[in-house]
Amino acid sequence: MLIDESGFFLNPTVRRSQAPQGQTPVLESFGGHRDKVSAIAALSVSPKAQRVGLYFATETDRYITNEEVADFLRHLLRHLRGRVVVLWDGGPNHKGEPIRAVLRRYRRLHVERLPAYSPELNPVEWLWS
Repeated sequence: MLIDESGFFLNPTVRRSQAPQGQTPVLESFGGHRDKVSAIAALSVSPKAQRVGLYFATETDRYITNEEVADFLRHLLRHLRGRVVVLWDGGPNHKGEPIRAVLRRYRRLHVERLPAYSPELNPVEWLWS
């Protein structure tokens, strides 16, 4: 299983556009507050059933911490049978006591780290584009 997190701001970002020379386009948006949504997703691959599964969760107006990641793992383990190997990056929300507690409780869960600076190895990264 491959896991990754991302965040999205709900107001538009500034992008290049086309306009007549000397007439800069203005993009109207609401307020100065930047509402956000954080997301976590897992892509599971079953070698026996040859099936791919997608699981995700979102949090509004906050970042996903290691406690939310631990809850997400517990939820996944209720849906997946057998040994589960998680591949993910070395982000700070993949470490800490909440993650260690899940690993102690669920012996069938194993975690492997992807090499540093290698988002191309995690297909979940493509969900965010």
